[in-house]
Amino acid sequence: MVTRQSELLRVLSQLADELPDPVWVALVDSDGLVMACVPAEPPVDPEGISAMTAALVITGERVLEEIEGGQIHYASVAGSRRQLLMVLLENDRFLSIGLGPEIPPRATFSLLSRRVPELIHALQMRFTTI
Repeated sequence: MVTRQSELLRVLSQLADELPDPVWVALVDSDGLVMACVPAEPPVDPEGISAMTAALVITGERVLEEIEGGQIHYASVAGSRRQLLMVLLENDRFLSIGLGPEIPPRATFSLLSRRVPELIHALQMRFTTI
């Protein structure tokens, strides 16, 4: 039986398989909860993933507000060991991707353009019980 969770994990797994060596690929909601994550046990604590995704969203929105840049679409922050790419899926759901520092975020955009619509579709699916 297909569930929303299984469908989300399927699409996240496909995205993770296509990305250049991701550390994690997670779906995070605006309440700071990880809805789904690949791998299931990433090397970074899921609470840290959700907290830093939320922090990046808040910071990005604040910057865009100051420069009158409009609604946030994505944000990225990179360090010497790891980087975080956050992509807005819907008003209250975000894709959080952990990558190595050598991967340019733009290298992920063509893959995201294929998988983000699938994720949004999975989020909007209605499942019924029999």
